[in-house]
Amino acid sequence: TLANGADGLRQTTEDAVLNANYIRKKLEDLYELPYDTPSMHEVVFSDKRQAKNGVKTGDIAKRLIDYGFHPYTTSFPLIVPGALMIEPTESESREELDLFVDAMRQIAQEAEENPELVKTAPHSTRTSRLDETTAARKPVLRWQGPPENGVEVDTAAKEW
Repeated sequence: TLANGADGLRQTTEDAVLNANYIRKKLEDLYELPYDTPSMHEVVFSDKRQAKNGVKTGDIAKRLIDYGFHPYTTSFPLIVPGALMIEPTESESREELDLFVDAMRQIAQEAEENPELVKTAPHSTRTSRLDETTAARKPVLRWQGPPENGVEVDTAAKEW
């Protein structure tokens, strides 16, 4: 970081690039690499191998939640169909990277052996799959409390 001066910034950059390439090497046998050039601070895979079983990048991202990981950036960059963009930070430990790699390897195996498990993830959350189309077209932009006296209140018609 900048607080560590020029040498610290250089080391931070090198660590981020190293982490991305570490993940790339550990997963390249299971996830499609759209480019054959070394990665910089991020690695981009595609869901091409998993898609043959109907498993898409969004499914893989949702399944990562079950393993305790925040999902990667999905569908970006747009020039890579089914993109999985993984950006490990420079501060991730080798142990944490290995846990992430293990989860991604397990998900790749699940996509082969039990694709429905991946396609219906997450399974460990209170709410599973949301209707993302409706959420995008009709967003709820305010908190809605519980029903008043057990009676559902139409907050859209309520005078505020």
